[in-house]
Formats: sequence, structure tokens, C-alpha cells
Amino acid sequence: MSDPRKVLRCLLLLLSAAGSVVGRRIAASSLSIKLLPPPARIHPFVSVSEAHYDHTHHTHHHHQEVPEPHFSSTNASREVFLGDTATLDCTVHDLLNESVSWMRQVDEVLELLTWDTHTYVKDDRYRLVHEAGDGWQKWQLVIGDVQTQDVGDYRCQVDTTPPLVLDAALTVTEPRTRVVDERGDQVEEKHYNSGSMIELKCIVEQVPFPHGPVTWRRGATVLTFNTSRGGISVKGQQDWGFVRSRLYVARAQPSDSGRYSCCYTNTTCDSVTVHVIAGENPAAMQHDTTPEAPPSSISPSSFPRHLHLRVVTSLLTCVFTWRTT
Repeated sequence: MSDPRKVLRCLLLLLSAAGSVVGRRIAASSLSIKLLPPPARIHPFVSVSEAHYDHTHHTHHHHQEVPEPHFSSTNASREVFLGDTATLDCTVHDLLNESVSWMRQVDEVLELLTWDTHTYVKDDRYRLVHEAGDGWQKWQLVIGDVQTQDVGDYRCQVDTTPPLVLDAALTVTEPRTRVVDERGDQVEEKHYNSGSMIELKCIVEQVPFPHGPVTWRRGATVLTFNTSRGGISVKGQQDWGFVRSRLYVARAQPSDSGRYSCCYTNTTCDSVTVHVIAGENPAAMQHDTTPEAPPSSISPSSFPRHLHLRVVTSLLTCVFTWRTT
């Protein structure tokens, strides 16, 4: 039989060895657990509508749009009266650093009139007026004393890519002057007997109101409104857009004959030739001569009375002869 103390010693050694192995495994397990990353925290998705989206806190996710230049109006055309001042407006919003120019189209060529605040046209009647406000700038082309040669197509252009263009058409209304008779027909000549009253009537159409001055001339001499032998009256009809003027000359004399002209603001005139015949009945006055006066017909009353009697006698003779035969 073996010694009990030896058996007890062997048991203690076995227990010590087993404890070492178990401790190492536990340490290794602890070490492996520490090396593993912590599990990711999962958040649920949330649906957000456009109405609840806060753009102020998410601007870094979107490209910020830059405003583009644009015109405040698409129609810059103008119609003015001859001799007035024309203004062509070109108002641009959000212009930034772009340049603006005015051009005029002549045939197939664009003539440069202005660029920025510089004027290149060689005509003192043309000038540029520039105004600026909050986000807008106005480039106004001003044309003074407008004439018929100023009629045409103009262009305001912003030098973007492609260019931004605003077209403007300028039209001019010209007054029209006519010397007329009492029926309103235009006349070229008027005949008066010595001692009668000369009365000339002039109509000026397509005029602005207040209208400009109307003058009468005989040759190169300007006639005054009030004379000892007559005068001049001027009356405007704003509703109809015309002016009527009359010239009176009392006790006409052959020396009053000549070329009379009715002029409106020295831009348009019409003339009539006046003939004063001496040695006739002062109360008589001949008819006017129109540009296309038809030939007068011959009335039966223009035949002498004795011719009427001769015709009747011849007819009766012919009837009597026919019956007797």
C-alpha cells in the first residue's frame, strides 16, 4: 500500500496545474473580448417633407444660385411727334458687373451709339442718362429734336453670354398742313376781284397738344396777327388732333397778289397762289381752283335768248312743211 502523503502531494500538484490552465484561458478570453469593437448603434430613418425641411441649416448640401440679369420691360418702343424729344428706356435688374450698350440697326449693320456711360455717336442730339437703384440700373437713350431720319430700330444689349437684347422701334408722326377751301378740298389758286375780302383757310393735322405756332407768309414776309386790313385766327381741336387757322385781308388790291404760305413750327408748309383782278365788280369773287378741278359743264342758260327763238322757229317751219307735203 502506498504512502498517503505521496498521494496527497500528487493531488495538490494536479490541482495547481489545472488552476494555471484555467486562469490562462480566462485571461485570453478577456483579452479577446476587449479587442472586439463595440457594436454600431442603429438609428431608424425619418421621412421629412419639403415644407418641414430647414434650408438655413442645410445650405452646404446645395449649390447657391446666382441671379441673372433681366429687363424690367419687354417693350421699349416709342412714337413721338416731329421735333419732340424721344426717350428709350432700358432698365436691367441684377446687372452685377456686365456692360450695357445702345445700338442702332441701319440696313444690316449695327451702329454703336453708347457703351456703359460713354457716347460714341457724332450727334449732339443723342445723349445717355444713367440711373441706379436697389438691384436695378436704368440706361436711357435720349434723342432731342427728333427728325424723320431718326426713325428706325434700336437695341439695348447686355454683354452676357449669350447677349441679352431688348429691341426698341422709334416712329415719328409728322404734322400735315393743307390750304383748303370752304368744302375742305385742297386748293392751289384762288381768284379775287379788287376790293373784295381775301379769306384763306389752313388745316394742320396730326399735331400734339398743346400745339406749336401757326404762321402765315406772303413770299418771305411773315404776316402779323392784327393789321388795319384784316388779321389771323388760330383755333385748335384737341379731340380731333388738328389746328385750323384763317387769314383775312380786307379791300383786296392787285398788289396783294402773290404766294401765300401756311406753316406749322417751320416744319411743314402749304401754299396757295392768290390773284387779285383789277377793274371788276368789287363785290364779285371768282371760284377757287383745286388741284384736280373738273371742267365745268355748259348750262342751257348760257345760250343767248335770240338763239332760243331761232331754234324754235326752225322747228315749227320743219313741222309745217312736213304736213303740207
